[in-house]
Amino acid sequence: MNKFLFRSASLVFAWMCFNTFNAAAQKTTNPSTTNAADKKVKDYGKDFFSKDSIHVVKLYFSQCNYWDSLAIYKKLNDSLESSQFMQATVIIDGKKFYACGLRFKGESSYDFYPGKKKPFRIKFDKFIKGQNFNGLEDLNLTNNFKDPTMVREKIYLDLMNKHGLPAPRATYAKVYINDKYWGLYLANENIDNVFLETRFGNSKGNLFQGEPMATFVYLGNDQDKYWPNYILKTNKTRNDWSDLVKFIKVINDTNLLPDNYLKRLEATFELNTCLKAWAINNLIGNIDAYNVFYPHNYFIYHDTITTKWNWISLDGNYSFAAWNPIMNFPQLTRMSIMVPDSTPYKGARPLLDRTLGKNIEVQKRYLAIVEDLLNTDFKPERMNHVIDSLSLRIRVSVYADVNKMYSNTDYDTNISSNIGDPLDPGNFIPGLKAYLSERRVNILNEIDALKKKLD
Repeated sequence: MNKFLFRSASLVFAWMCFNTFNAAAQKTTNPSTTNAADKKVKDYGKDFFSKDSIHVVKLYFSQCNYWDSLAIYKKLNDSLESSQFMQATVIIDGKKFYACGLRFKGESSYDFYPGKKKPFRIKFDKFIKGQNFNGLEDLNLTNNFKDPTMVREKIYLDLMNKHGLPAPRATYAKVYINDKYWGLYLANENIDNVFLETRFGNSKGNLFQGEPMATFVYLGNDQDKYWPNYILKTNKTRNDWSDLVKFIKVINDTNLLPDNYLKRLEATFELNTCLKAWAINNLIGNIDAYNVFYPHNYFIYHDTITTKWNWISLDGNYSFAAWNPIMNFPQLTRMSIMVPDSTPYKGARPLLDRTLGKNIEVQKRYLAIVEDLLNTDFKPERMNHVIDSLSLRIRVSVYADVNKMYSNTDYDTNISSNIGDPLDPGNFIPGLKAYLSERRVNILNEIDALKKKLD
């Protein structure tokens, strides 16, 4: 068999493996939704997110200066914390939606992305009440910031959903603006009332975004002390934060012995699903996360049916350690699977410290989760097939994307190998396969040592 035929056969096999991975991800439901028989979960957007093909999203602006107006609205949104939208027509896979709301979104992905491939939010019902797309009121178009491969966040979110963890679903879309190809985007589900309905069967509880530095440190009973570091996304008119304050108080209770503390915490928090999300963050190197580098990039939802808090993951574009200001490549691969040291954030993170940091029972549970993941989805042959199949799917669209952040050569190289100097923190991007291979060896060694310590 010549080299071309061998490569083609390998890619087809990889594609088949990814379809199996992706199908499993779509079939799995959130464990917290299956515990309550009275919940009727509506799967809005299923057809859109479950398709393997790349979607086509066309945006049409009638205003001559629409780009300048979008930029001005973005500044107003950032300074006033209000959402200003422009009106546009949106066509998704041939289906037309008139008078949709469009705006730029994002922070680093907007401010530091070179060129005009900015991230967008589409709000279908902004100007036409009740208008939706497959039940979705909003859709995010993200630009794969800092990712030459454009598969990092897709793999991360697929893993979360496969394991029944609350996280946005994502699919690829070729985006056109006024009929000009703007680039390949990742179309992500928005975390809103519709998301809550699909995952928990209700959207009546309080949903908080942990941003910008939401540590779970107890600051007293005054609700306004928590306003700078958490954002209430639902029930804004009522604006009652007392349940969050109460939850944080439970997290910080130092008067209980470890067993009693764990019982009290689990009475109000879905700890095991959170531990699995943390394990995936660590294994896949999603370093800009609560349990790794910085205490943000998460939501928590207070389910009014189970009365428990739920951890919601998002923002995986830095997976496989795509961005890192302080560690070189060997240091990144040797990060502890438990609570990494030498991270940029040095303050207290009580939810992490009181559970994975100190509680032996939690540590044992977490290690069991890690080992299971290592023996299933994180087996090298399985993860490499997923990487290859995704890159095969998007390759033509990536090559045609003249607005992308990196070159075609960078795209091909970074699937396997590092870009830049791996010994110079902040000036390299780990190769997907290279990172996972080295990380796996170090984690297995650490697990053996931890087992002996915990027994």
